[in-house]
Amino acid sequence: MGQTVPEDHIRTEYLRLKAAVYDPNTHLQSVAAVVDTVRGFFDATRWVGVVHIEIDALARVESIYGWQVYDRLLRAVSAVLHESRGEIFPRESVLAQNGIYGGQFVVFAPAAGESRAPLDALERTARALSARLAERFGGPEFHSMAPPLTFHVGYAAFADRPFHRLERLIYRTIEEARRLGFQGEPSRKLREQAELRRIIADGDIEIVFQPVIDLRDSRTVGYEAFCRGPRDTVFERPQTMFDGARDAGSSRDLDLLCHRKALHGAKSLGPGEMLFLNALPTSLADPSFLDNLNGQEGTGRAVRSEKIILEFADRNAIADYELFGVEIQELRALGYRVAVDNVGTGSSSLQTITEVRPDFIKVDCSLIRNIQTNLVKQELLRSLCQVARSIEASVVAQGIELKEELDAVRNCGTDFGQGFLFAFPARDLPTAKPEI
Repeated sequence: MGQTVPEDHIRTEYLRLKAAVYDPNTHLQSVAAVVDTVRGFFDATRWVGVVHIEIDALARVESIYGWQVYDRLLRAVSAVLHESRGEIFPRESVLAQNGIYGGQFVVFAPAAGESRAPLDALERTARALSARLAERFGGPEFHSMAPPLTFHVGYAAFADRPFHRLERLIYRTIEEARRLGFQGEPSRKLREQAELRRIIADGDIEIVFQPVIDLRDSRTVGYEAFCRGPRDTVFERPQTMFDGARDAGSSRDLDLLCHRKALHGAKSLGPGEMLFLNALPTSLADPSFLDNLNGQEGTGRAVRSEKIILEFADRNAIADYELFGVEIQELRALGYRVAVDNVGTGSSSLQTITEVRPDFIKVDCSLIRNIQTNLVKQELLRSLCQVARSIEASVVAQGIELKEELDAVRNCGTDFGQGFLFAFPARDLPTAKPEI
């Protein structure tokens, strides 16, 4: 007599399978889940059209704005596709997602009565859908996003072939449609790279400063310098600008430009105040790096090396920790101090702490956000403070926005703080709020 499968086991398996083929955020099924429905189209037509929609640089959107905005964006695209069914493409068309929780969407449109591939009709469909997406995402909800949202809409068609597996035909056609949607990509990238080279050549960036506060007496002990690209452009946000510079091979030039501008803007640092200056680990191997830092001395706008804290955050670029440690020691011999930035976002930052033994440990804002309600975060911060004391380093809590967060990081033993609660970044060295 066979064993009865428990009902809760059946339900667990059902939910697991459903999670693999259904996106609860967009309420769309995966391509694999709609294959049988698409197969049914061939009862009435010879050809099925595929329209592929992909959002450009979607991972960048999530890294800048967070997963909630990412999910809201995907829901909005899904809504546009549902609204377009019966208008831009036939009502019986099938909507799907090419990967659950991803930013690629697929429309399968039957071409009833067509005796050949309906590419002309599909081209009109793709253009109309592109126009609707541009209209929808050019509105007030998304228009301020930088970089601006770009949609790649491509199309292709396939016929049922008895000697070919339908699933492979479908995925080949999806890839063909996707490639067509990105045909304009090379020229766009070339334009962006040319614009970035102009920005660097013209020095068309802005430096803003945010104070770093001693949490024991609320005294301003220094400022962190941030760069901003030209306003209302794809390069306004520094992450976008540095990503583009890396792709264009211009990281060194952009890094040096940011340092020159920051050093000039920090000429009014007060006695004992520090300048936290972001730097790329790869810059240490460049002789121009130190020349750039030291060359401003004697010009009447010098920031002495003893005042400069070099922050290194791009841990993925540290290929050789032993060599990086040697380079750091050379910086210290010249009077510079070192900070490890964004600690708390991964195990690599802990390796950097143990190998480099920095003077400052800057805790990522994700660990500080709502720390007053999260005992695990508090314990992690206490542990970091204990590690810092063992290597004679100071801890800076970044992203403090609430008085409750400030009280929590103080109770955990943090030395310094930084965030909107004290002051927003500004061109002139801003004054922290006196009531904090």
